[in-house]
Amino acid sequence: MFTKAEITQIRLKKLGMCEPFSEPKSFMRRTIALQSQNHQPALVKIWANRLTLHTFLAEDWEMVFRVFGTRRNIVHRICEKEGLDLERILAEIDVFSRSKEVVNRKELDAIIGDYSAQVRSSIIAQAAIRGILYLLPSSDTIRNYSHRSRLGNYTEWAPDEAKDLEAMKALIHRYLAGYGPATWKDFRHWSGLTAGDIKEAVKALANELVIFTLDGEEYIALRGEKVPNASQNVFLTGKFDQAVIAYKDPTWIMTEAQRKSAWTVNGHCSAIIVAANRAIGLWKYEWKKGILIFTVSYFESACFQKEIKNELERFASRISPKPLEIQYNLG
Repeated sequence: MFTKAEITQIRLKKLGMCEPFSEPKSFMRRTIALQSQNHQPALVKIWANRLTLHTFLAEDWEMVFRVFGTRRNIVHRICEKEGLDLERILAEIDVFSRSKEVVNRKELDAIIGDYSAQVRSSIIAQAAIRGILYLLPSSDTIRNYSHRSRLGNYTEWAPDEAKDLEAMKALIHRYLAGYGPATWKDFRHWSGLTAGDIKEAVKALANELVIFTLDGEEYIALRGEKVPNASQNVFLTGKFDQAVIAYKDPTWIMTEAQRKSAWTVNGHCSAIIVAANRAIGLWKYEWKKGILIFTVSYFESACFQKEIKNELERFASRISPKPLEIQYNLG
């Protein structure tokens, strides 16, 4: 149905690399959940079976609860290994956090008990995904939480087969709307869900999906998907950009060797530069003696230097009026 070039064009447009999003909420609705390395803005501190930090809109919290909070995950396994009663601890956290406007990490740790940081963080993560706690904006050293009831319009959530199925359908539909065409491998990689987890929802969505095969891989798209014009933009992504982490196979935007160079030894995904519908290199910045220094590392030969310089200057204008310097590393 689509060629690889057409799939690339569709994805780039959806990811905001052809034209900017009108405002942050539009971006968050499209991306659904944004991986974050800053603990404080991350509303929920768990995503599927991986204890990774993700930020998403409060209006999507029930959907996330019904997809992920109603099934077993790594937190259950961690607690079982330690002999902890997860449900009892979550109930205590629920009651305690309702009684105060703000709950700090030390108070939560006291409820959980003298266990490792991994165990305590996992249980607090589960409290978030179950719709009990959300993080408040504060410094990285003072982690404060509050009960979801303080967001207003509070209702209790409980597993419900029909509602849980609708939530799974909504998540799949939104993934394809924001990232498709894609494979089920891509969706499972992004969500951490299994083929069994999504089986019934996929069946229920059959009339809304188009399935086609390309180079031996089965792709899924929403009906009515259109191919936009090819983008000529040069685009600077952020770290952990969805173009890299939202797909099992990142070779739609870069080679496998380039993907490996984008991931640092400590597990951070570097910011990439996209031009002519491909990733052409990496970029980063740091402060040195009051100067904002950008480093551009090309995967291959130097190209689009003028356009990249314009984008870096535009980025710099939003964070500092101080002098800047651009350094280039050739692949």
